[in-house]
Amino acid sequence: MIISSKTTDGRPHRCHVCKSDVSVLHLQDDGDTPCPNCGEVQAFGEEMITTAREIDSSGVESLLKIEDAEFPRKLLLDFSRVNTINSGTISNLVKLQKAQDARGGRLVFCNVEPIVLEVFELMHLDTVFKICGDEAEGTALML
Repeated sequence: MIISSKTTDGRPHRCHVCKSDVSVLHLQDDGDTPCPNCGEVQAFGEEMITTAREIDSSGVESLLKIEDAEFPRKLLLDFSRVNTINSGTISNLVKLQKAQDARGGRLVFCNVEPIVLEVFELMHLDTVFKICGDEAEGTALML
């Protein structure tokens, strides 16, 4: 899973992998910010939108393990590389949605492949999750 963040304010943030402080300056359009210590691509904070790509069950599970204080308040999950989904991933996505609701955060899915969207619709999860077309639309929903 790849985690990217976008911010322009330069505030320090803490890496969720190695716990070192990371100062995020103006970023390129893709928003990738590697931690200078461990190289994990991320940066968390309340005002930024964090995008996670290449979602799978273990990636969602690792998101659930991030400490509350360091968890991104605005999280956009990009499903563009996901063409199958299993019950474990769905269960973890529901847990993630509940956790975001509890912490007052936002969770939006974008670029959901038709077959995965069909699974969400069959399970009536399209009423639980915020699902949009692309990353730009997802970012607009976060503001």
